[in-house]
Amino acid sequence: MAAENGAGTPGSVIREWQSVLAEPSGVIDPALARAAHANPRLRSLFPLISHGSLQFSRCTRPPWSRDVPSLFRRRDGRFSVIRLWETGESGHRCVGVADTAPEAVALLSATLPEGWGPAIEGAVDKL
Repeated sequence: MAAENGAGTPGSVIREWQSVLAEPSGVIDPALARAAHANPRLRSLFPLISHGSLQFSRCTRPPWSRDVPSLFRRRDGRFSVIRLWETGESGHRCVGVADTAPEAVALLSATLPEGWGPAIEGAVDKL
C-alpha cells in the first residue's frame, strides 16, 4: 500500500523517475518509461537506463540489486522482460514477450515477490 501512494519511497527514487521520464526517445522509449512509472510496484523501485533498456534496483546506490527483471523494446516493436543476471542455460532468463509496454510492465510486476519495494536508501548490502 505504501508503494501505491509513494509513502516510504526515498526521495532519490522519486528524483530518478523524474529524470527517466524526461529522457528523450533516443535514450528510452517514452511509452515504456510512462508505463513502468504508472505501475505502483515498479515506481517504488530505483530506475536505471542502459542501452535503451529500463532496469530496476531494490536499492538506491551501487552495487545495484540484480534480482529485478528488466524491460527492453525489441526491434519488432514488442517488448521483452529479461532477467539480465540469469544465465541463458537456466531457462529462467526470458520472463516473456509482450505486444505493448503496459503488458510488459504487468508481466514484470507479476514476477515480483510480495514485500519488494519501496527501494531502500543505500546499497544492496542493506537489503
